[in-house]
Amino acid sequence: MKFLCLAYLDRGLFPGPGVVADYAALGEAMREAGVFVDSGQLSPGDAAKLIRVTDGRPEVSDGLPAGTGQAPTAYFVIDCADLDDALGWARRIPAAAYGSIVVRPPR
Repeated sequence: MKFLCLAYLDRGLFPGPGVVADYAALGEAMREAGVFVDSGQLSPGDAAKLIRVTDGRPEVSDGLPAGTGQAPTAYFVIDCADLDDALGWARRIPAAAYGSIVVRPPR
């Protein structure tokens, strides 16, 4: 099953100097374990475009939906046997130490 892991900087903390190496090591471990699908950094929320279709017409606006709060800063897509396995990998994402990780399972 594929899981989406979204990283948020929501605790007012910032990554330490070794964070690039930490992410590289995690990516390598995920690839070796066969769970890595994709990952990347995301632009700030103010760079986002919001699309809604109203009465069959698309409307495009800048930013995030109202009331969504903090925007994710990075993502991982992992392919794991179950939610417990996905949570095990998510807790190893460096952003968990200075923010939080949201794990979204498939329906």
